[in-house]
Parts: sequence; structure tokens; C-alpha cells
Amino acid sequence: MSIQLPAPLARYFDAENAHDADAVAMLFSADATVHDDGEVHRGRDAIRDWNRASGARYAATVTPLACTATPRGSEVRCTVAGNFPGSPLPLTFAFDLDGGAISKLAVTP
Repeated sequence: MSIQLPAPLARYFDAENAHDADAVAMLFSADATVHDDGEVHRGRDAIRDWNRASGARYAATVTPLACTATPRGSEVRCTVAGNFPGSPLPLTFAFDLDGGAISKLAVTP
């Protein structure tokens, strides 16, 4: 199933599935935050480190299923498969956008 995503989000999922933490980090604004698994990661360096560690630990792939516009960006329902209990899992990726950059990402069940 192919869905239409805003360009920054399409690039995010491409970089995420390529396990390219540097490319993922560059999609975020300098002071962006990521909320995932009970932790907050602030700034590109922390986001790159989070993404690199997560990729090494879980080797996950993310399949976007549906995208809904929100006042600040988009929510994308996904299936995430990898090396973790319960795989694959449905997760929601809530993005805030600031121009062409991601300013916030929250990953929730």
C-alpha cells in the first residue's frame, strides 16, 4: 500500500529504513525533539545517536499505513518490524513540521 506523505516525512521514512542515522538527523531542525520509548532526545546530535542506537539494537523497518494532517504537521500510523518482542507492532509517528524541517517527533503505541 502506497500513501502520500509530506516530503519531509517521506524522506524521514526512506532514511529510517535505510538505517542512515546521519540523514535522519539532518531532516530535523537544530533544536528538534524526539520522544520515544519514554525518553526525550533534543538536537540533531542526540537524534542521530538515538537513531543509530535504535537501528543497531532493533534493526527495524517502518511501513507507513496512513497519514493524517494535524494543525502542526502529520500523524502517520505505521507497522514497525524488527528484533524486539511482539514484532511487528503498530505505532504512531506524530510529526510537527517547521517549514521543511521536522521540529518534533513523538512515537507512541
